[in-house]
Parts: sequence; structure tokens; C-alpha cells
Amino acid sequence: MPPERIELVTPAGRDWSPVVRLVLGGIGDRLDLGFDELDDLQLAVERLLAEAGAQEAVRISVEIVDGGVKAQIGPLNEVTIAEALQGPEPRPGELTLRRVLETVVDSFGVEDVDREGLYVRLDKVVHRSR
Repeated sequence: MPPERIELVTPAGRDWSPVVRLVLGGIGDRLDLGFDELDDLQLAVERLLAEAGAQEAVRISVEIVDGGVKAQIGPLNEVTIAEALQGPEPRPGELTLRRVLETVVDSFGVEDVDREGLYVRLDKVVHRSR
């Protein structure tokens, strides 16, 4: 089955977090995600957007693929995201963006998709009990 893609372009900022949560919730329902898996995906995207700093708008592209979800979020502030994700190893107990993503998604990476800024790729494996 070919992957299904959902794209959302939204103004950045806390006022739009409920819209992002609603879209991700719909994707979670489509995949029959458990509460913990959906919460992990929502937390990863929300924390990433919060850390990215002031952006005019952000595109969230989510692909439903066999075995999981692949998301791409951007454009994001290049310097802020690069420092947050590629900096030194966080100290024990320090709750950095990197540590959050390492905990709640299966993999992530930084991609230079266009000249507007960086995009972050998030991969979440879906563990089905069926």
C-alpha cells in the first residue's frame, strides 16, 4: 500500500498547538495508536515547535507508512535547531530537546530541504497488538 500523506501549514506559536494536537490525534486514530504512542508523537512535535523559536509559519508533513509514521517539520531556525539537536550530550537529568526526542521517537534527523531553513524528520514505529 502506498504511503498516505497529510500536510498542515500553520502559524507557529502556542495558540495553534490545539490544532496540531487535533491533526495528530486524527492520524493516531487512523493508525489505531495507543495512548502512549500518540502522546509520544504529540510531545515530540510540540517540543520541537516550542524549541524552534519564532517562526512565521511551519509545515508539518506526516506520512503513514507500513509500520509507522514519518513526520517532517519545518522550516525551522537553523542555528537554534542545530544547537539543540547536535550539541554536546546532555547532562544527567537535563531535559533537552535532544533527550526528549531520543525518548519519544524511534529516530530523528535534520534535513536541509530548502533555503528557508531546516526541517526535522521524526520516525515513530507503531507496535500493533493485532
